[in-house]
Amino acid sequence: MINVIKMDLYRMFKTKSLYVVWLIFILLIIFSTVMIKGDYSEDAIQQENYQTSIQASENENIGMNVILPTKPGERITVYDSFYANVKGKAVALFIVIFAVIFSTADMKSGFIKNIGGQVKNRISLVLSKALILTLFTILTMFLFLGVQGICNHWFFGYLKWGPWKEFLSYFGLSLLLHIAFAMIVMAAAIIIQNNVFSMALAVCLCMNMIFIIYSFLDKVAAAIHIKDFHFVLYTVTGKIAMLPIKMNGKDIRSAAIVSIVYILISLVFSSFVVQKRDLD
Repeated sequence: MINVIKMDLYRMFKTKSLYVVWLIFILLIIFSTVMIKGDYSEDAIQQENYQTSIQASENENIGMNVILPTKPGERITVYDSFYANVKGKAVALFIVIFAVIFSTADMKSGFIKNIGGQVKNRISLVLSKALILTLFTILTMFLFLGVQGICNHWFFGYLKWGPWKEFLSYFGLSLLLHIAFAMIVMAAAIIIQNNVFSMALAVCLCMNMIFIIYSFLDKVAAAIHIKDFHFVLYTVTGKIAMLPIKMNGKDIRSAAIVSIVYILISLVFSSFVVQKRDLD
């Protein structure tokens, strides 16, 4: 198991796509901050964005929107920028793109055939990938935090982090949700074994393109007399998008439970498929 982890860790840092994803991610953060600075130069736009952010916190829409929750006249904090990008799933998009690339790299190259028969338990192959993707998610989140802080200081002329207790809670919960999302996409990539379809599925999840399926399930629940059931509230992407900036105990518990459940389900399905699949 340790050797498999070392191999995957080496493979991650030697993969060019890692640095390409991070580079594009950094450029997006810079571009997003520049656009935000332009928008917040006018009071009317500030008020409109603030009202939109309040409405968006109560609904899940198709597409990706990065809208700051900053009140008009107040300074933009790093927490505001972090919240807007996480809620809009801009961060999730880059995490799942790399998750697909990394999860299927050894399958595409045929390397999995060489090591599949050498490990005592194939589950270690899945657990190793899961640990590496967890590490990648953590590094990406901290990279985002650092770059956003530099951008805020550079473009706005000040650096204000926001309420640190709320920020830490939101950061930790968002990290857990993104790890769960990476595990879901990893499982899908392993099961499907096709980069194009796996990538398309990941992007559709980020863009809420399968929202129509959620709506259908809601109607089924209503038909069997289950009141106030909204399937999106029990999904990882739904939690990422609808988690409020000021969380209470119920918000934290429900998001944590959803994350843990999906992580376990993803690992179980991935492990089962790898165990049963013929690697020759």
